[in-house]
Formats: sequence, C-alpha cells, structure tokens
Amino acid sequence: MGALRDPGRLLVAWEDAAGAPPVARGTVLVHRAGLVDDVDTALDLPIGAVASLAARLYAEEFGAVVSGILTCHSCEQRLDVELPMDSVVAASQDESVGAESAVALSGGRRLLVRAPTTRDLVAAGGSHDPARELLNRCVRAEDNAPVDADGLDDAALTLVDAAAEELAGSAAVVVRTACPSCGTEVAAPLDVAALLWDRVAYAAPAILAEVAELAAAFGWAEAEVLALTPVRRRTYLELARGGAR
Repeated sequence: MGALRDPGRLLVAWEDAAGAPPVARGTVLVHRAGLVDDVDTALDLPIGAVASLAARLYAEEFGAVVSGILTCHSCEQRLDVELPMDSVVAASQDESVGAESAVALSGGRRLLVRAPTTRDLVAAGGSHDPARELLNRCVRAEDNAPVDADGLDDAALTLVDAAAEELAGSAAVVVRTACPSCGTEVAAPLDVAALLWDRVAYAAPAILAEVAELAAAFGWAEAEVLALTPVRRRTYLELARGGAR
C-alpha cells in the first residue's frame, strides 16, 4: 500500500503540511511519505528535485495522469488536457538540474546561479522584497562574494532568470496545447507540489468525516477506525447508515 493510501499516514502528512507555509507543503508531504529521510534535507533540495519527487508520489498515490482544464485566452474555449506524471519526473532526471550554472555578463564578469530550495522560497516569502531575497541567496560572484542586485542591469537580470529557470527542472514545467477552435497555443505553468497538496487536502476531510461518523455510531476511537481495512470501513459505514443487510 502506498504511503498516502494509508489513512493514518495521510492524516499525519496532511496535518503537518497544513501547518507549513504554502510553498513548503509539497516538501513536507514528500518527507512524510518517506521519499526523503528528514525534513531539513527536504527543505534544502533544489525545488526541481522536490517537484520531481512530488510527481512520483502523485503518480503512486493518485494516478499516473493528471487531467485538467485550460482556457484559450483568444477565444475562451475550454480545453481538456492530460499530462503524464512520468514526463514531469523526467524533467529533473538530468544530472545538471539543480546544479550551479555560470552566467557570462558583459565586460567578462561571471555569476554563479543555483536553483532555489524550499528554504529559500520560505525566506523570500517572509521578505518585503522576495525577488531581491532570492537573488541574494541564490546568486554569487565567481569568487563567491555576494552580488548587489542594484548593480545588475536588465540584461543581466534576464540572463540570471533564464539560468534559474533552466535549473528548475520539474518546478518549471509548462503545459502547452493548441486550441482546436482557433489554433492559438495555450500554455500554463504546472505546480506539481501544489497539485499534490490539493489532492491530500481534499482527501483528509473525507477520512475525518468517516471517522466522526463511525465514532458516533459505534463509540470507536480514531485509531480504531483508521485500523480497519477499507472494505470493513465501508461495510461499517453502510451499517451505520442502515444500508447493509
């Protein structure tokens, strides 16, 4: 049985992730599912690696294909799209993903750019200037000295952004399709970690509702309800509702 298909483990993962900053919820779920040994290690993984693990976990627990709806910005046609999770995992399989990238600027200067981690995103989220905070944390001069954001022109910032996006791997997946009505390309970013969290956040209240119903009907504790096999739990729910004979 998958880690999150066990209702008790899913509730623990949901509770821990619910108390984390939104940008860290996918990371907490990956840790709680046992894909990363400790939460500090998970927080320091490149965001592409976290997204790849989240995609793997999503496929194992909720299905290998994600279905969604996009809207064409030209004709407002609603488009049904499907994305195989293995393609998201593959986006971070290259060994270069998450490593540092050297950016050559005019005048012979070079900067070293690394993909942000969840810890970086949490710090940026608590800053009055998130973009500057990320740059300060993830961009260094060749001699490892800090980089003054005010000293970078628009061309340099564009190169830094391009390097960071290339390093992001699965964290920068974009779903693209052509509108069958007008032919316009429709694109939308896919946040796999957020998608995983949405599925867990949807499943947890349903489990708690079953626990509450069986506890009220039979006086059982939460642990006793969660210890039931899925077949027994469904049968007892039918009995509690007067539907089984």
